[in-house]
Amino acid sequence: MDNVFSEIKSRLAMPEVARFYGLEMNRANMACCPFHDDKTPSLKVYDDHFYCFGCGATGDQTGFVAKLFGLRQIDAAKKISEDFGLGLFDREFAAPIKIAPNPKYEMQKWLGEARQTVKDYLTTLYKWHRDYAPRNQDDEFHPLFVESLQKIDYIEYLQDILTRGSEEDKRDLYENGKADIEKIRKRLDDFDNVQRFEKRKAI
Repeated sequence: MDNVFSEIKSRLAMPEVARFYGLEMNRANMACCPFHDDKTPSLKVYDDHFYCFGCGATGDQTGFVAKLFGLRQIDAAKKISEDFGLGLFDREFAAPIKIAPNPKYEMQKWLGEARQTVKDYLTTLYKWHRDYAPRNQDDEFHPLFVESLQKIDYIEYLQDILTRGSEEDKRDLYENGKADIEKIRKRLDDFDNVQRFEKRKAI
């Protein structure tokens, strides 16, 4: 059975596996560790293994998936083989493995996505506030400038929770603030669509 684990390591690079299962890495292949409350990236993904400088978690491709989803090593290997279509197991073992989601990982993944959404919207609001500010007292307020006035304080508050908030604050946002984050994401998508439409009209 050892050859199954070796085959996975030889055919799939560690960053590829980590990215497939939702780990967001920067250019240096550093990421916030999904195995502890990590506020700044402390997990390094190498070509054939990972290591967290914060909590000490380490392992190869199979070990990462096992720890992420709470699986035995062999079940993690089966999951990787199935998800990547490697065909390393007989047909009777090839059915997708039913697993219970890892609640901590699911929350960390959502928080990472929410952090990026809030950051993008806040950057956009700052730009609107600067670009559409009235030039004199008789100018009418542009709608995007009004939106920046209405939203900046609240979005800065969300960013503060997502970047510097306590574990309790983040969990509360995860459990009760999903609708707000989804509205922000939709607002950004709608604005992007308008921008693309305007560009097409200008061509």
